Amino acid sequence: MKSDLDIDLLRSFVAVAETRHFTRAAESLNCAQSAVSMQVKRLERIVGATLFERSKRMVKLTADGEAFRRYANRMLRLNDQTLAAFGKNTLQGRVRLSATDTSMCFLPRILSRFAQSCPLVELEIRCDRSWESLDALQAGEVDLSLVTQAGGRTGGTLVKREALVWAAARGGSADEVDPLPLAIFGPGCNYREAALKALDACGLRWRHAYNSESRDGLNVAVAAGLAVTIVPVSSLGNDLRVLGADQGFPQLPDIEILLFEATSEPAMPVATLAKVIADTLGDDLPTGV
Repeated sequence: MKSDLDIDLLRSFVAVAETRHFTRAAESLNCAQSAVSMQVKRLERIVGATLFERSKRMVKLTADGEAFRRYANRMLRLNDQTLAAFGKNTLQGRVRLSATDTSMCFLPRILSRFAQSCPLVELEIRCDRSWESLDALQAGEVDLSLVTQAGGRTGGTLVKREALVWAAARGGSADEVDPLPLAIFGPGCNYREAALKALDACGLRWRHAYNSESRDGLNVAVAAGLAVTIVPVSSLGNDLRVLGADQGFPQLPDIEILLFEATSEPAMPVATLAKVIADTLGDDLPTGV
């Protein structure tokens, strides 16, 4: 007797495949963990293959599971696209996004557009350093990673490029202090190294005055007029002023915002958010990039 694949079974399967955890999958689907387990077992009976390797510590896709995941994502996308085409915007699920705090300034526009197209999709956002974000993506903890450094990883898409500038508090005089007090990210940041190299090349003496793993932590010292920092133009607030050649500061490299995806065939909510990010930020990219 011919068997048909149930969309609900596919959603449960994809949720487990993305979270690698039955309980977290159930939470994302707003149902009981036992229900997800039963749906996956039922799906395995229908397709006649074991889709997951289960242990107390982990859930891992089998080779058959990896192959089936591609088909499941295609079917879910087609289902959602069909309903959307006929005015049935019922796209649901959860998308997990990791972004660096430097990229956070772009999220209000992105989230506004995404909420208009996918009002029922739950969005989980976390703030990480670039390498932490990419590690989380590789570990299956997030679906999308919006970063400023690729860290040697390949597969990312350039979605925005803009000027990186020196900045100090309006009305402050930190830029006139010798040696120059800096509020800057710690070692490991490519843009930090470029900034220090540029200062050395033009003969400006400097010292590490404030160090933080977060942009907010650095901004506190800068806003108080105690230090100079480097920021993307989009992050400049009314309380900061740009320091350029007239003040003796060297030019900095442009900063690049990169989008990485966990899979080449993401679920429809993930693919939709990725497109919204690319469309929102891509407006500012030069032609041909």
